[in-house]
Amino acid sequence: MKVAPVAEGERIRQLDGIRGFALLGIVLVNMPSFLYPIMFLPDAGLVNTHSEIDGWIRLLFNMFVQTKFYTIFSFLFGVGFFLFMHRAESKQLPYQSLFTRRLLVLLIVGMAHLVFLWYGDILHTYALAGFLLLLFYHRQEKTIKRWAWTLLIGMQALSALMLTVPEDLVPVPDQSPLIQKAIDAYTDGSMIEWLLFRVAYEIPVVLSLEFIVILSVLPLFLFGFLAAKRGVLERTEEFIPAIRRVWWLALGLSVVLVPMIPLVQFGIVKFPASISIAVQTFVTWSGLSLCAFYITSLLLLYRKESGKRILKHLEPVGRMALSNYLSQTIIAVLLVRGGHLYGTPGLALGLVLSLVIFTAQIFVSRWWLANYQFGPAEWLWRCLTYGKFVPMKRKGGAHAI
Repeated sequence: MKVAPVAEGERIRQLDGIRGFALLGIVLVNMPSFLYPIMFLPDAGLVNTHSEIDGWIRLLFNMFVQTKFYTIFSFLFGVGFFLFMHRAESKQLPYQSLFTRRLLVLLIVGMAHLVFLWYGDILHTYALAGFLLLLFYHRQEKTIKRWAWTLLIGMQALSALMLTVPEDLVPVPDQSPLIQKAIDAYTDGSMIEWLLFRVAYEIPVVLSLEFIVILSVLPLFLFGFLAAKRGVLERTEEFIPAIRRVWWLALGLSVVLVPMIPLVQFGIVKFPASISIAVQTFVTWSGLSLCAFYITSLLLLYRKESGKRILKHLEPVGRMALSNYLSQTIIAVLLVRGGHLYGTPGLALGLVLSLVIFTAQIFVSRWWLANYQFGPAEWLWRCLTYGKFVPMKRKGGAHAI
């Protein structure tokens, strides 16, 4: 079985660029959870002593970043699923068994990431939900579309139902002891104490929500699968009228949904549900509309030469998406633990750290891909998927991307 990297001419630049853009959002979203026990904090993840600037940063994150980028990655996972299966099938490779092995490797990496580094891992969820994608590969488009819309609307209907539940019917437990335990474990605890805290308190919460999260990402997988199957990313020019319609629809929905977040947070618009639940509902809904808006905006931007020049800097980051996603966690954990920052800095510092880390990843990714064919995690993933060693070094020495 001959295994070769995707040729430069076969790569879809837009796909790499959108992945790179999504990684910027991912590090911004994840940084607060590297700094604080977000899982146990009330009021949208802010400590009681947060500063005014922290409050505004949190609000802006909720409006334009939170839930807006894992949705993009979910859509792109569906795109990647089709491209992998289609290319393997065209080469007469056992595409179903290869993708199954690919998911198993991702599941192992994700579980290791979840247990040993950070509770916010999404890789294991993508792997579990990815097995369900295999059921749709040979289904008709109308069947896939029906499942995608049914799941999406069904999950959002449940969110809408939560808005009608009175606040006094949803008790909020006092999490102060857990917050302090988390701070003690993450700052002064040994690696064993850190791990025991995660296994005892964080991971059970993550696993208890696993089914809900899988149902949330699966429809986005299916929409990405449909887009790739129709060739939207490979033959974008043919779909420009449809892309523009989606852009306008997503913009219109976002103009309504995004402002609802501060309106609810400041008590201007009220629901029977608590403020935190209502805010999270509109954060989720605006995440879907802005996901579509961001993706279509980038596709339209790629039609302009000036847009291509700007977005080309994100493409190396997107080509090494798995490596960069994992390295964001590793770098953040080392900085926070080594600098004893957990539970102490404001979100402003987290914002600065995020931008510094991502900027470094732009330069490192460009240098790495000038010398190697894959990112380190992508290389390992490929080797384990195909069950054979794949050369990493570029032939003929380094060259500019």
